[in-house]
This record gives sequence, structure tokens and C-alpha cells, in this order.
Amino acid sequence: MVIAIIGILAAIAIPNYIAYRRKAEIAGVASNLKNFEIGFMAYAIAQGDFPDDTDIVLPDLPIMANYIDSSSWSKPTPLGGNYNWEGPDFYPYAGISITGTTASQKDLIFLDNLIDDGDLTQGNFRQTPNSRYTYIIDE
Repeated sequence: MVIAIIGILAAIAIPNYIAYRRKAEIAGVASNLKNFEIGFMAYAIAQGDFPDDTDIVLPDLPIMANYIDSSSWSKPTPLGGNYNWEGPDFYPYAGISITGTTASQKDLIFLDNLIDDGDLTQGNFRQTPNSRYTYIIDE
């Protein structure tokens, strides 16, 4: 009887724990995007403009390292893939994308709800024409 009760409690608790942990990971991505935004904005103020576009690597090192921790930038995201700078020299905006994400649409919408409007087709966090999910800093 006790084993059956423990089994029922575990069947309820384990999925809730997994969902809670996933939400915490996504909240960490939202926090990173906001912190990276602050770093890029500080860089733009100090340097007079945003850095040029790069592919995954943190742009304009070592100057950018004064504003963003390069080890945080280079780690794979909990959503799969990596952070990527999309500079205004190549795009009509300045933004931080997540390239190569393997996250579900549900997870991406949850992230969008944390930092924007919950709609991946518009707003500051959206899917851009290059099929990446991008947090737009300046347009």
C-alpha cells in the first residue's frame, strides 16, 4: 500500500519537477538576453554604434568583453543552439538571435512571454526572415 502511494506521488511530482526545471532554464535564457542587451547598448553608447555582425562569436573582442562575459555568450543555450549577434551592418536591425535552436514552439512562446508579447511573429522577440528567433535591440 505504501509503495503504491509513493508511486502515485512520484508519478505526479516528477513531471511537475521537469516542467518547473524547464521553465527555470528558459527564464535563464531571458535573463541572458536582457543582460546581453544591456552590454550591447553600453557598447553602442561608448563606441558610437553597435558592432558589426558576427556569426556566434562575440563581436569586437576584446572591447566587447568589457560589457559582456564572453564565456556566458559562448555557452550553448538551454534551448539548443548558440547566441548570435546580428549587427546592423548586415541586417535592418541590431539583435541577438538563437541560432540552431532545438526548442519546441511551446518553449519559445514561453520565452517570448517572459521578455515580450507572446507572439513570435511580431514584437522585439520574433522569428526573423533568416528563420532564427531573434531578440531585437534596435530597429
